[in-house]
Amino acid sequence: MKYVITSKIALTCLCIFWEFNLLASIPNDSVSTRYEKGDFITYNHIVVNAPREIVNEVMRDFIYQTKYDLNGLYNWGLKGLRLRKENDDLLVFNFKSTNYDAQNDIIKNTGDVHVSPLITFPNIHVNTRMTKKDSANGTSKVDIALLYSDSFLKKTTGQFHMTPLNENYCLISLETKVRFGWFFDVFITTKNYSGIMQWRFTKLMQNIAAEAERRAARIKKN
Repeated sequence: MKYVITSKIALTCLCIFWEFNLLASIPNDSVSTRYEKGDFITYNHIVVNAPREIVNEVMRDFIYQTKYDLNGLYNWGLKGLRLRKENDDLLVFNFKSTNYDAQNDIIKNTGDVHVSPLITFPNIHVNTRMTKKDSANGTSKVDIALLYSDSFLKKTTGQFHMTPLNENYCLISLETKVRFGWFFDVFITTKNYSGIMQWRFTKLMQNIAAEAERRAARIKKN
């Protein structure tokens, strides 16, 4: 009897030690931006408490709704990003619509940008392409490319990565490179860039993580 109790205590201690080491090995969430040769380069990564199957499902839904259901995407993926004429200190965005050209795989976005209190650029057109690739090792990647922009953006690329850490956790990361059009490039500095774009990239990642964790919790509950 004493041997059985001792074995159970040892097994419990081993499990606690394993869990502690697992949590210690998970990286902290982080965000950073640097300015390099005209480009603002931002890197975000967030740990998600959800298996890779669910994170992949969320990624697929995000791409689908970007193409076909922008209003639905505002309920979770774009929630809180202030993209619908909400007040802001410097730039006010109104991301109005998307139209997907399936034949050419182009997402045609339309919106307004208001520079407080100077001028409004109405109906800016931004064409993008989002391409998802899944690897045999369980990782996934979404490439985001700017194909055309009227005036707001001159060049933009993004790479979203999902890497499983174990059966229950994933690491998602987003690296973006943004170069503004000449008018916006004049007054957007590294300092105010964080208040215009960086926090929105971070919020987007938090929304994706929160949706994946919500779905994972729902499955566990059932």
